[in-house]
Amino acid sequence: MKTTPPTRALCWLPLLAAICGCAGLDAGVDYPDGSDDYRQHLRTPEGDSDPSVSLGEFKIAPEACQGLPTQPVVQTLTPDDLARFLEKQGVKVTLRKARENLYWFDFPNGDGGFVRLRLAVLPSPAAAGKDLHASLLDHGPGWWGVRRGNLAVLAPKAGLGEAVGFAMRNKLVCWGVFTYAGVDDAYVVPGPYSEL
Repeated sequence: MKTTPPTRALCWLPLLAAICGCAGLDAGVDYPDGSDDYRQHLRTPEGDSDPSVSLGEFKIAPEACQGLPTQPVVQTLTPDDLARFLEKQGVKVTLRKARENLYWFDFPNGDGGFVRLRLAVLPSPAAAGKDLHASLLDHGPGWWGVRRGNLAVLAPKAGLGEAVGFAMRNKLVCWGVFTYAGVDDAYVVPGPYSEL
């Protein structure tokens, strides 16, 4: 019986990983090119300007959300609440229902494609927080999201600066709590909107 040398067998692993990829959200998404303008709204944890964009080293300044409602909500939210918020900011998205409690928000990326974010409707804020945290840990480093009330939004993998830039340009950091998956946990980036 002839066996395949281990190095030859290992060559097939990347192909198998590509074939068995994650359905729904695309991990290899092209985020729109954006400037570093968002960096002007970042501060060190102590409030100084020009922080390092690494976990635990920055927060989002209150002026990034000036004039926007950043107080926590107590009523039950629907996907239309996020859609209306984005519309008021001039952000054009396509909203599609995937199933009873799951929706896709497609943000144009400027290249004829889109960045798809998944919005899950949960029964309570605690359930939304738990869902987002578990989803981030399941998907792994680089995945990120925001949550507000009973809604949890999961976004495809991106570098931390790229994710923060996208979330700030679309005012998602003003709408909900921004969370980013690191190597061993999910980390909340302090900002103008916060919930327990």
